[in-house]
Formats: sequence, C-alpha cells, structure tokens
Amino acid sequence: MSTVYVFGAGSSKHVGYPLASTMGAEMLSWMSKREEYRYTADFIKEEFGGAPNIEDVITKLDAYIKSLEGSEELEDRLRRSNAAHQRGKLREAVPVWFTEIHTNPAPAYQQFAERIVQPGDVIITFNYDDSLERELKRVGKWDVSQGYGFQIGTLIQPSPVLVLKLHGSMNWLVSIFGGITSGAFAASDNSSLGRYPCIATDYLKYLGYIDMAGTFPGGGGFPSLILPGRTKEFYYHTSFGPEHEEFFSSLWSQAAAALERAEKLVLCGYGLLPVDQRACDLLLGVTRKETSVVVVSGGDGRRISESFRAAGFQSVECYDGGYFETWVESPSHIAV
Repeated sequence: MSTVYVFGAGSSKHVGYPLASTMGAEMLSWMSKREEYRYTADFIKEEFGGAPNIEDVITKLDAYIKSLEGSEELEDRLRRSNAAHQRGKLREAVPVWFTEIHTNPAPAYQQFAERIVQPGDVIITFNYDDSLERELKRVGKWDVSQGYGFQIGTLIQPSPVLVLKLHGSMNWLVSIFGGITSGAFAASDNSSLGRYPCIATDYLKYLGYIDMAGTFPGGGGFPSLILPGRTKEFYYHTSFGPEHEEFFSSLWSQAAAALERAEKLVLCGYGLLPVDQRACDLLLGVTRKETSVVVVSGGDGRRISESFRAAGFQSVECYDGGYFETWVESPSHIAV
C-alpha cells in the first residue's frame, strides 16, 4: 500500500525547530546574538517589532522592494537595495540557525524512520530542516543520490523513500555560474544558477556520507529555499530573468504524481492554511477522493479533517492524540 506523508513545522518541533507562529521572535533573538546578522535583526525590529509574524515580515519586505522597482530617485534605489539586502540576510541566516538546531536528537523522526515509513512511500515536506533525512539514511530507507527528486553527485543510487521538499532545504545551495569567480566564460539565458541545487560536504557528512565529496563547487552561491511569505515565488530573480522555476515545478509535479497514486495520505504537523493556496490545491485537489486520509496535526486536526471532508474525501480520520511525537509511539499507527 503506497502512502504519502506530508510534513509541516509541527512534526519538527520536537527537535527544536520553530513553528511558523514563533519563528519571527525566535529567529530575531538568535540573529541579535550574531555579529553578522545583528544589523538585520535591528532593522526588522525597528520596522516590524520584536516578535513579528515571519510571514508578515517577508510579505511586506517583498511588497516594499517591488514598489520601488524602476524608480529613478537615488533615495528610492538605496532604500530598495537595503531592503533587498536584509531579505537576503534572512535567507542566509535560516540554514545557519537550523545547522545549530540539527545537532539535537530527533527521537520522533527516528521512530518514524525505523517503524513506520516503508520503501515506496513518498514524503512531501514544507520544512527546511534535514533531520528527517538523516534518520531515514541511518536505517537505509533513503539515499541522497536521487532521494530528493533530483540528482546529487554522479552515483546513480535509487532511494527507497522519496523526500520532496517543496519549499527548498537548509542543505541546498544554488551555485552562481558553476563556481566561476574570474576569467572569461560564456553564459546563455536562464543558465546562471544551473539546473539543480548543490550540497556542500559538511551537510553530506551530517546526513551520514562520510567519504562523499560535496557537489557545491565554491564561489558565489546562496541557500535554495523559499521564504515563508504569504505570496510565494518559486523562482529566483536574476539578470537573465527568473531561474529555477522549472526545478521547483519538477518537485511539485512529482508530489502531484505521488498523490494521484497514493492509497493513504497522512498529514503530520501541517496546518493546511489558506495562505498556502498552492499546497491546498495540491493536497485537496489532486489527491484521489477515495484515498484514506489521516490528520496528525494537534489543535488544527479537526479543522483540517473537515476541510478534506468538505472537499469530498470519503475516509478521513483525525488522530485524537494530536501530535506527531505521540502518534509515532502509538502501536495504532500500523493500522492508520
């Protein structure tokens, strides 16, 4: 029986990663203690307060940057440049912050990897963290070569479980011009960022690949993740135009294909909020109505269950224990 698991921030809370509702305050507290991010933290606090909703921060920054686009006024151009710089620092800070957190134990992910997920299953996740992949690799149910839905490295090694990270990942890096830092080179349209993200050696070691060299060539680069704004753009603006749109579309297409053939769908710590319209359309609109649905999402569970029932799903169960870390410990998960 093929099962698709959908992971949201609630599933990674037990490791120490933030919920969307608390991410703004927690991130600013962490950034304020780091010299390289302190100015950005001060800028955000001044503009949005000390405990802002991170989605509001990103959304308003994006709108502000766009509103100044094309202005010929020097002051506007400087303001736009500063706002874009602060947004870039936020994207840079997330994987650095999460790298500190991912050293924490992940017992619920460990139990999930050992006892629940099976070869042939697909995991769709909106989380940035890589703690889940580490546990899957440890028990031999996932391989980085093809386990993210795109090729990493040169070895073609099938992955028993596929992990599709639709908002990107803390361990993915976009390489600018393939690492070239000097000399003459040719670049065609839509080619400055390559086709896929790369992974640096340290992140591969964390996943359990001690002797595997990273695929990031060095030089310029930035984290490949989609910040949590209310209107998400699944591409990067470059002087060549939008790039990596095809890459993210491929991930979403693979997720849709998995949902179309799934016999069972389990939501783990995912809120299914209307602000993520593309995700709602994917889960409620693409999944077959006869697919069995189980919701393990704490206090949001009953609301989410009703959303599936209203969309015409015939078999919807809300886990009474509420939370992912409780669900993985329950023997009833085998029958879910």
